[in-house]
Amino acid sequence: MRKFKPQSLAPRRPSANARQALACVEENSPLSNLLQQVENNQHLQRALALSLNKNGLEMAIPYIKLGGFTEDSGELKLFAVNAAVATRLQQKLPSILFNLQEQGWPAQNITIKQSPGGVGISPEKVVLPPESRPIFSEKAQNSWAKLLPTLEDGSPLRLAVEKLLKNGQ
Repeated sequence: MRKFKPQSLAPRRPSANARQALACVEENSPLSNLLQQVENNQHLQRALALSLNKNGLEMAIPYIKLGGFTEDSGELKLFAVNAAVATRLQQKLPSILFNLQEQGWPAQNITIKQSPGGVGISPEKVVLPPESRPIFSEKAQNSWAKLLPTLEDGSPLRLAVEKLLKNGQ
């Protein structure tokens, strides 16, 4: 007698029709153009990284993102994390463009812009030390308390010292 195996525990085999199904989706779906654009952008991102590497800008690769490529005009848009990276990229622009053309990309012009907040390039995060409340010692509190009677009633300085004594503990 065969023991029952739930579907999730059964051995998996690849479907013989998976490639045919993917080909059918690519041919008949409106997403096929989008899928092709994503693949082209991935190839172009790799070509851009290779070009930056050849031009000595390998450290800038994580700080530069592909904004888009228009094949009609040959315009490539790049986003840089900050103005310093954009300026350095601008200095090497002719060499980068030449390397992309050598790799077969019909780029004629490269536009470099500073990255808007939502592109996914985050600048280096500055870690600030946690804010610690200053210690208000007993001696300091006594000194402020001695000063309080010498101040005029209702003066802004007296109000400030009263607030300091109230919140200083």
